[in-house]
Amino acid sequence: MKINFNSIISKTLTILFVSSVIYILFISVGAHKIFGASYKKLIDERISITIQDISPSLSLNLSFSFTEAIQEIGNKAIENPDVLLVKIESKILESPLVFTKEHKSIDAYKNNGEFISQSVLVDPLTSKPIGKMTLVYSKKTYEQFMNNFYLLFFSATVGLVLSILTLAYFLYKSLKPLTILATSLRSFNPNNPKKLLLHLDSNNEISSIVSSANDMINNLVKYLNDTQELNKEISQKQSHLKEAQRIANVGSWEYDIVNETLLLSDEIYRILGLKRSVVISWQDFIEFISSKDREFVVTVFKDAMKNGSNFDIKFSLSLENNRILDVRTRGKVRKKIDGSARIAAVSMDITQDNINKKMIERLAYYDSLTSLPNRVLLKDRAHKALQNAHRNNQKVAMIFLDLDHFKLINDTLGHTIGDKLLIYVSKLLKMQIRESDTLSRIGGDEFVILLPDIHSQKDVEFIAEKILESLYGQHFIDSHQLYISTSIGIAIYPDTSKDMDELITNADTAMYDAKQDGRNNYKIYQKAMGNHISTQMKVEQDLKNAVNNKKELEVYYQAKVDSNSGQITGAEALVRWNHPERGLVFPDDFIRVAESTGIILELGNWIIEEAISQVKEWNRLGYSNLKIAINLSGRQFQDMKLASFVASMIRKYEISPSQLEFEITETLSMSNVPATLRVLDELKNIGVSIAIDDFGTGYSSLSYLKQFPINTLKIDKSFVMDMIDDEGDKVIVQTIISMAHFLGFKTVAEGVESLEHINLLRNMGCDELQGYYYSKAVTKHAFTLLLET
Repeated sequence: MKINFNSIISKTLTILFVSSVIYILFISVGAHKIFGASYKKLIDERISITIQDISPSLSLNLSFSFTEAIQEIGNKAIENPDVLLVKIESKILESPLVFTKEHKSIDAYKNNGEFISQSVLVDPLTSKPIGKMTLVYSKKTYEQFMNNFYLLFFSATVGLVLSILTLAYFLYKSLKPLTILATSLRSFNPNNPKKLLLHLDSNNEISSIVSSANDMINNLVKYLNDTQELNKEISQKQSHLKEAQRIANVGSWEYDIVNETLLLSDEIYRILGLKRSVVISWQDFIEFISSKDREFVVTVFKDAMKNGSNFDIKFSLSLENNRILDVRTRGKVRKKIDGSARIAAVSMDITQDNINKKMIERLAYYDSLTSLPNRVLLKDRAHKALQNAHRNNQKVAMIFLDLDHFKLINDTLGHTIGDKLLIYVSKLLKMQIRESDTLSRIGGDEFVILLPDIHSQKDVEFIAEKILESLYGQHFIDSHQLYISTSIGIAIYPDTSKDMDELITNADTAMYDAKQDGRNNYKIYQKAMGNHISTQMKVEQDLKNAVNNKKELEVYYQAKVDSNSGQITGAEALVRWNHPERGLVFPDDFIRVAESTGIILELGNWIIEEAISQVKEWNRLGYSNLKIAINLSGRQFQDMKLASFVASMIRKYEISPSQLEFEITETLSMSNVPATLRVLDELKNIGVSIAIDDFGTGYSSLSYLKQFPINTLKIDKSFVMDMIDDEGDKVIVQTIISMAHFLGFKTVAEGVESLEHINLLRNMGCDELQGYYYSKAVTKHAFTLLLET
């Protein structure tokens, strides 16, 4: 057979040979890189998912130093057949924690070509790095994938070679069917590939071409299907990333400085309140920044562009409908050798975080009811005022005032009217003082006014007289016509007081002297004042007698109710004094005397034993699921024998420690943190529960609070009672409940007086309720009847 190199056959074979070589080279080089890189990217995404699954739990447990939980997470992580090693490093840990299957070092895995990934562990509360996690991921699946690729490549190559040989044999015999084949190929649709259905002679070379073409089409269909699945998986990952950004209120954006193009993620559009179809330029983006922050932010961006530096700034956005958002933006400028430059950044909506921060500051330094400075802020301002007065040889005065017969208003008209009266009086008092003065509410109906830089005693007397005059006459609170008055005590630095504690104590003494002198007047402290002291001594002597004979004292119980079931779960034990002359005396009128004289230790021990013995009695009657809460005072907390006494009483009356809960006030818990931790740990070791009482009225540090072995937070009634009408109080209650549950505490709401309170607290997730809606504090016999109904 003579070969004509200019023939169609020769040219066709030459073209086929060259094309085949190019195809094989493309498959062996290009496709190898494409498929290998794609699969490596898929493995990187699996590693990222694995890290995202375990990193939040590790960070949370690491921040609480829960080593056992960390080990459980690490052991569970390596159950994944592709995870070979997990290493956790942190200053919190005594040594790095390593979880591995083959007991190889990270370097050994690295030399073996395994995938190594490192990530930073961040404290969820402080957002600060607290450790590092190293993860080794198996390369086994990658090698299997590439082996399959090589097998497919070899098979395709063999098939192609066979097709070419077959075509060379039959092509010489028949060229005419090529026209038919050409027509069929022209109608081939690559977007909808289908096999070529040509009824030709089986010995015709075209049949081989058709067969090869159909094999190619099958491979194309398979490739398109695989690509669609891969694209679908990538799309799911992108969707998960968008959802994560939405949940975290974090969006990303990138600005091409050279081409002046801006790319925004979906979350940035959501933060700006715009549709995804809206095109935003860099200048438009800048215009969203509030006018007060714009110049500062633009300067930061320009400096970053000039120096190629990172930035981390906070500013406000001014959006449609006068909506203001606070954002935090972190980013960096990337400059390349080719002259391109980009800003890559993420922006987080921190509006709610700022609101929470201000709310915590308000809880720490301001009275929740009147929004006046509390004792903490008063002490700080008084300290500065005294320093300034000492330096400049000036005087400082302290006015201590207490509303007369306020308890009667509370008892007859209710706490709601009483609270409204306190708010009304606080506004009235503000109008009588100077701008430089500080008006503070330090508890109940007690107000203190700090007067810095006074010239003489007459200046203070003038303000005291203005206060008395402003309260004189009738006042309307809702539909109630009230006549109110106040007793005022005054102390002056340095005339009769040398520091803040003496100022308040002496002003308090003068105020009691004013009460003893008929109320509705003011007294300036004199060293000779003794009315208050003698009265206190009388109360002290009567209280000593009551504690000794135990006949006048009685423990009352106020029910606690499960918010969901409505069943009584326990009670708070509250002492009452049946005075032979004064009648029933509430703790507010004698606990302070007991504290100051030390009687509280014997009284407190009696209350603990009385409550525990009653628990035993209720257990005998079949109510063994009750938990009784007992209040602890500051002096009791200083008693080194407190924990041992509680343990001895539990043994004596043979009750379960889990049936007891001890309540301490928020202010007491923070007054001496090391001592608080010691006493709480001693009590916790016995097996009793610990509750923080009146939470929200003091100044707890969350960093200390999470260290305390606490079971329960009791939300102060001042928030609960007004939260129906006061949106601020409602937000505070919801914040306390959410925070408590996040820290693993139960919550009890005090001051529940209506069904609306119950429904709102139940929806907020509060665990237990306590208040007059269910029952006031009653005797043990009356409480037993409650249990039986």
